[in-house]
Amino acid sequence: DFNAMAGAIGGPNAAFAFAFDEPLSHLVYAAADFILVPSMFEPCGLTQMISMRYGAVPVVRATGGLRDTIFDVDNEKDRAAWEVDGSTDWKVTGDATNGFSFEGTDAGGLEYALDRALDTYYNDRIWFRKFQERIMRQDWSWNRPALDYVELYYSAIRS
Repeated sequence: DFNAMAGAIGGPNAAFAFAFDEPLSHLVYAAADFILVPSMFEPCGLTQMISMRYGAVPVVRATGGLRDTIFDVDNEKDRAAWEVDGSTDWKVTGDATNGFSFEGTDAGGLEYALDRALDTYYNDRIWFRKFQERIMRQDWSWNRPALDYVELYYSAIRS
């Protein structure tokens, strides 16, 4: 029972809130350095996009919308360059990776991603803070896709 768990967990540094509370969720995102999303499936995935706006680095299982929007810092520089900048060379457009991801559903995959994330946090804090700044600047709004659709529409009319 989640309500019983909420009463048993807590203290000065932790809490368990089993409720929908939009203002609280934004405070949690803003206070977090990481957001863990180990979903088995995720058709869209707003959690990671909201977290990035606040600088909370996503650690995700590569599935569905999570795979579409999170590019692993160690393994997906080329894919990030293509998806974010439309570039085939990340060295030209810059590193657009934005999180840590893992495959599979085993504890080992999750542990691998968390270990890499925590290693950067503890052992290269300057890089980590710049990484947070970079992911906060990424634009996951509908602005660019809307312009692409407008261009596609006008191109279809001309044909």
